[in-house]
Amino acid sequence: MVELTGIEPVASSLRTTSTTTIISLIRRGLSIMVTRLMKVSLGLVLLNALLLPRAFADPILSIEPPSTSVAAGTSFAVDVNVSNVSDLFAFGFDIGFTPATLSAVSVTEGSFLPRGGSTVFLPGTIDNTAGTISFNADTLIGAIVGVSGSGTLAILDFTAPSAGTSPINVLNVSLLDSTLSSINSTTVNGNATVGAQAVPEPSSLLLLGTGLLVALGMERRRLFG
Repeated sequence: MVELTGIEPVASSLRTTSTTTIISLIRRGLSIMVTRLMKVSLGLVLLNALLLPRAFADPILSIEPPSTSVAAGTSFAVDVNVSNVSDLFAFGFDIGFTPATLSAVSVTEGSFLPRGGSTVFLPGTIDNTAGTISFNADTLIGAIVGVSGSGTLAILDFTAPSAGTSPINVLNVSLLDSTLSSINSTTVNGNATVGAQAVPEPSSLLLLGTGLLVALGMERRRLFG
C-alpha cells in the first residue's frame, strides 16, 4: 500500500486560495455595483434638481398688462392674474397706487375662481386719498376642491386725472387651498404712465365751415372790391 503524504496540506492550501479568490471576486463585483449605483443616484439627483423647481414653482400674481400708457382724463382697466396655481380655494390681496396720478373706480370679480363653483366675492375698499384698494377677497363655497391653472382673479378700473407715473402694486397676498392651508406665491407689479391731455383736433365740419367762409369772403371781394 502506497501512502501519499503531504496531499492534505496541499488540498487545504488550494481550498484557502480558492476561497480567497472567490471573496476577492465578490468584493470586486460589489465595488463595481456600488460605483454604478452611485453614478445612477447622482444622475437622478441632477435630474431632480433640473425638473423639480419647474414642477413645484410658486404661483405668480401679476398685473396685466404690466405697463399701461394713457392720456390724462381717460379711463382704463388692468387685470390681477394668477399663473400656475394648484387647488386655489380662496384669495385676498390689497392694491397700492399713486393717488395724484390714478383714481380707482371699481373692482370686479375675475373668471378664474368661479370655474370651481359658487363664490363669495368682496370688492376691496377704495381710498383714493391714500391710494389703496384694501381687502379684496374671493372664496369658493362648500367642501369642494380648488381651481388649478392660470386666469384672472379680479379686474381693476381706474381713471387718470392728471399726468404722471404710478405703480400698481399687489400687496398683502393670501392664497388658500381647499384645506385652508397657505399657498406660497410671488408677485409681479405693474405701472401706469399718464400723459398730458390730448388737444382735440378740429372736426371736419369746422374745417368745412372755415373753408366756406374764406371762399365767400374772396367772392365778395371779387364782386365788390
